[in-house]
Amino acid sequence: MKIKSALYLLFAFMLCGCVATWVAVGGNYKSGSENYTVELPEGWRQYTPANGKLLITKDGFTLQRIQIMRAKIETELTHTKKKIEKGMLPQEAAEVVIDNLRSNANILNQDIIENKPAQVGGHPGFKIVYAYQNKSGLNKKGVLYGLLTRNWWSELIYEAPERHYFPKDLHTFEKIMETFRLIKDAAA
Repeated sequence: MKIKSALYLLFAFMLCGCVATWVAVGGNYKSGSENYTVELPEGWRQYTPANGKLLITKDGFTLQRIQIMRAKIETELTHTKKKIEKGMLPQEAAEVVIDNLRSNANILNQDIIENKPAQVGGHPGFKIVYAYQNKSGLNKKGVLYGLLTRNWWSELIYEAPERHYFPKDLHTFEKIMETFRLIKDAAA
């Protein structure tokens, strides 16, 4: 009986811990530590891991995911040895991000559909549109906006299954992108 009670208690503790990490979003979102503000859509949910990334979804991360993150320039990327460095032009940084994407062994048949300059939060940046197949065979599509400042680089990413969810929520992501602003000067 004690084991059964302990298991119920452990399950309840785990359930409470999981629920506490998800928060309904909508409206103005400000991240002082990550140096940005953005308008988030109503009806979506947020998960904020300890690394400071903002992750939101409406129907679950496998169906659509919007991520906003910032990292120190010269931080090692996950899948490539190349680094984004101080003084890089936005398109040079875009090439490093593309190399990181292409070097990811967890995704197959990567296709860079678009790579062009873009305004991100009113500053020069880049936009990459890409497609790939995950190891389960699902075709996914993504849009990544990138911005470099003196000491930081920021990414806004939208990914979803290509067939239904990508076109369904792309407009929501573009509206988020339009409202993205740095809190402090871009030189910070």
